[in-house]
Amino acid sequence: MPEFFLPGKPTHLCQQVETVKMFKKLQEKWGISGWRFFWVMCTFFFTGTTAAWVTAKITLWFNIEKWSVSFWILKLCILLIGYQILLLFFGAIFGQFRFFWKYEKKILRAVGILKKAPAYRIIIFASGAGSNAANLIQYFNHNSKKARKAQVTKIITNNPSAGVTEIAKNENIPIDIITKAQFENGSYLNDWIKNADLIVLAGFLWKCPEKMVKALPQKIINIHPALLPKYGGKGMYGSHVHEAVLANGELESGITIHFIDEHYDCGEIIFQAVVKIEKGETPQSLAEKIHHLEHAYYPPTVEKVIKKAKAKLNQ
Repeated sequence: MPEFFLPGKPTHLCQQVETVKMFKKLQEKWGISGWRFFWVMCTFFFTGTTAAWVTAKITLWFNIEKWSVSFWILKLCILLIGYQILLLFFGAIFGQFRFFWKYEKKILRAVGILKKAPAYRIIIFASGAGSNAANLIQYFNHNSKKARKAQVTKIITNNPSAGVTEIAKNENIPIDIITKAQFENGSYLNDWIKNADLIVLAGFLWKCPEKMVKALPQKIINIHPALLPKYGGKGMYGSHVHEAVLANGELESGITIHFIDEHYDCGEIIFQAVVKIEKGETPQSLAEKIHHLEHAYYPPTVEKVIKKAKAKLNQ
């Protein structure tokens, strides 16, 4: 019988439980499977053991006194350089090189050896007042911590008199006003591919052409003021959606955040939020509820999409 099950040895059991909890927390933090966690821990074990062995051997070969200045310089060099190299070496042996390289890059960026990763560049497409655009800019650009990871860098509109143009001007964000022909023939497409990591539609009424969707797969997000697949498609925008929802006697409505595909409102759903429809609800009162949902959930959902895309790149 294992020692920690013996009577009078409760401390050992508690220590084992705490260790298991610690490992579980690490696994959740790193977002890796059980087997991958095992190989990661093997990498740490062999790295630590080898680093200690190398330190001992060098100390012996060069007759370095323990606890002397030379000894601590050696320990520091092993820690800062040797340990990191060994970590990548054993990481490669155990199939975990990418996992460890991701963290090594953070260290190298912190000390200035590697350039810091640029912020994720968001281009907003909008046709109207731009309340969702303003909300996204506030969420990302006005928060120094978030701005280091993602920023709205440009606004595209098809309406020269849209309120979003004033928002762009006040926020000092470049804006392009495009025509239908430019949008459909892809005049700006190369610029968007080159300068955007994510395109976010915020009240943009034109359907994205097929060549744009294919050129930017899973990089164009839209928000729809209803619970798709209901009340989507051509002509289903703004008050038209709310009027249709109420006319059909629906008990609830909401928002759908989804990726864009070649068809109106048919892309993969990312997130939905629901609101109840009260007795005597009007299109105006429903629109107000929907706006609250949009402002509450659109920016954090965009942020989650960015985090997921970054994590995929680092796998």
